[in-house]
Amino acid sequence: MLKNNLKLAWRNLTKNKLYTVLNVLGLGSGMAIAILIGLWLQDELSFNKYNASYDHVALLQKNRHYNNQISTEASNPVPLGAQLRSLFPDDFDEVVVSSYGGERSLRVNDKTITRRGLFMEEGGFEVMGLELIEGSAQRKLPPNAVYISKSASEALFGEESAVGQLVKIDEDVDAEILGVFKDLPQNATYKSISYYGSFEMYENMEEWVKKSHDDWWTNAFPIYVKIAENADFDAVSAKIKTTLVDAYPDVSNPELFLYPMSKWHLYPEFKNGEPVGTGLKNVWLFGIVGVLILFLASINFMNLSTARSAKRSKEIGLRKAIGSFRSQLVYQFFTETFLVVFLALVASLLITALLLPTFNDLSSNALSIPWTNLWFISLLLGFFILTGLLSGSYPALYLSSFDPVKTLKGKVLGKKRESYFRKGLVVLQFGISITLIIGTILVYQQIEFGKNRPMGYDQNNLIYFQKRAEDLKGHFDAMRENLIKSGGVLEMCESSGPITDMWNINKGFQWQGKNPELKLEFITLDITPEFGAVSQWNILEGRDFSREFSTDMEAMILNEAAAAQIGFENPVGQIINWREKDFTVIGVSKNLVMESPFEKVKPTIFTARRRNMPFVSMRMNPDLSVSESISRVETVLRGFSPNGDLNIKFASQVTGLKFKREEQVAKLAAALSIMAIFISFLGIFGLSSFMAEQRSKEIGIRKLLGASVNSVIQLMSKDFVILIGLSCLVAFPVAYFFMKNWLSKYELRADLSLWVFAAVGFTIFVMTMLTVGLRTAKAALVNPVESLKGD
Repeated sequence: MLKNNLKLAWRNLTKNKLYTVLNVLGLGSGMAIAILIGLWLQDELSFNKYNASYDHVALLQKNRHYNNQISTEASNPVPLGAQLRSLFPDDFDEVVVSSYGGERSLRVNDKTITRRGLFMEEGGFEVMGLELIEGSAQRKLPPNAVYISKSASEALFGEESAVGQLVKIDEDVDAEILGVFKDLPQNATYKSISYYGSFEMYENMEEWVKKSHDDWWTNAFPIYVKIAENADFDAVSAKIKTTLVDAYPDVSNPELFLYPMSKWHLYPEFKNGEPVGTGLKNVWLFGIVGVLILFLASINFMNLSTARSAKRSKEIGLRKAIGSFRSQLVYQFFTETFLVVFLALVASLLITALLLPTFNDLSSNALSIPWTNLWFISLLLGFFILTGLLSGSYPALYLSSFDPVKTLKGKVLGKKRESYFRKGLVVLQFGISITLIIGTILVYQQIEFGKNRPMGYDQNNLIYFQKRAEDLKGHFDAMRENLIKSGGVLEMCESSGPITDMWNINKGFQWQGKNPELKLEFITLDITPEFGAVSQWNILEGRDFSREFSTDMEAMILNEAAAAQIGFENPVGQIINWREKDFTVIGVSKNLVMESPFEKVKPTIFTARRRNMPFVSMRMNPDLSVSESISRVETVLRGFSPNGDLNIKFASQVTGLKFKREEQVAKLAAALSIMAIFISFLGIFGLSSFMAEQRSKEIGIRKLLGASVNSVIQLMSKDFVILIGLSCLVAFPVAYFFMKNWLSKYELRADLSLWVFAAVGFTIFVMTMLTVGLRTAKAALVNPVESLKGD
């Protein structure tokens, strides 16, 4: 019976080639998108699962209380690690103080690379889940030894073994390579880690780190833990909650808690002490979109199948008249459906393979099709069954319900009801597509809103680098003089942090009239007096720092946010005490956007130092090309550090990276919207083709009676105009609700412009009219005599 049904199904499919191609292409496209999203979701949900201790590793966080607000921080003092090990030995297998994953240069002979790495206390190798593939494993590393990743080994040594070789780190420390570890996968928080050294090495390289060894006030280090096998994160968090405040007084009343590795990716942010599922929202968003696109493809199949019901009504009536049961007809129609779905599944795999490289570029992933993976095969089987049932259930049940007597007389029961159902599916289909397009445009609007936001300084021709090599340090005056003489830059300055980010948060600021109950923190940045000329910031009140005033080393400049928070009526000339030293406010600057472009600028205080800070910023000469300016800068700097890796960065490019997450969402949404529209218009093309075929005699008669081609097109398009209008009525409020909710996560956001809704609706209307009009025009141009011959 199955063999006979397959033969009948194949004959029906080959007899109606156009509709078969439309169904296979539509279903195949929808399934391909569903497969791609399925691969992406699996990658997102398995983040960090490479680590064998995934369920037991956590990052130590703390909630600090300021003026009825809770601030969550991952930075802690070094001695806290030893305190936890001492007080709670049964709860932790590992407590590891670490550096942040900063960039450093690694040099072997004349080959230098810049990579990110970690310096960690004993046990860090196990906490990070690093897998050694070459060399000897040592739990406690000597202060002059490191492990490097396989990719770093290949970059420095090629095919030669790296074990036992020496590498110079930041032109400062010679370290022996004890082993090579496997590169972490793309779906790992620390995927960019290329070297691992001891915390003792970090202390030897950085004086301030050594001074922090017993300092409870310097909160600058992440602490990772691995809890005991029988321990529970919540229970251990409750035990350690007051450890920090018990060790030293803090008016912010810090409360410690463990943040499990399983939440790092899907809940990457905190707001008022609670984790925010930004990543989880994206998982849900694209998961739902994948299901909807698969649903769109299924709608096409249902629409074309029910639309052609009249063509098959006599076949159904005849088969029932000679004794076929309804169950046999249902079986037959499901056989046809699953045959189409099988062909679509094959097409979807081809489409997936073709689209995967582009999808990886859009999502910044390295996904591949796991042909032999059991879960992937199960996924394909699930798609096959789900799509077959979703696409074939209504046509099979509907077509098999026809009354044999009436169908043989040419009457089809429920034709009006079937028409309403088909129109409802079209409305739903275009409603989904319109919602996706509006959402995509509004995401792009939000990105442009951030990009067009005044930054408070000029990023054009602004470059900077961090002085990593020891021979670049201590030469401010000579370096500045030579750089300006080279003509490559107009001015140079130094600062304690990069101009594109905020590194230091401090408290303890006092001023006359301050409420003693007020707990405030400020971003702080030490700068040389040339900072203003380099950044071209805007001083709104008072003046900029200047080397002509020796007192400026005891002066401050506040940004607008800091001046507003402090509340001085006339800030210039006021005295602020910090670190037992009085500073005079000499100016107020316009807010500089140094963090997220979508958040309000935090209160920031700038203080002056004469020289010797880690970051160098330069204003390039606009009269030279960028390549020429960079060449002259590198020539000068090579005079100080012949082998150091300069790693010069453009401020505009670094700022652009802050839009990365939003841009990925926007690009993926745009790609999915295009596919949704493509699938929807395949359906419209199929329906309009069928309508033109079904009403060919009517078109012929109207033409014989004098109707023009335009009037025929208008007649055939009328139903679709109404359907598009209803789709907009459905889509507009849904899109508004979801986008308002999505934008609510941003402190600063673009307005929901009504013109976007109108423009999308009009564009869909025009595209539909073109699709229907062209297909109808082809039918209307046929000689009416040919149309009336009939069959």
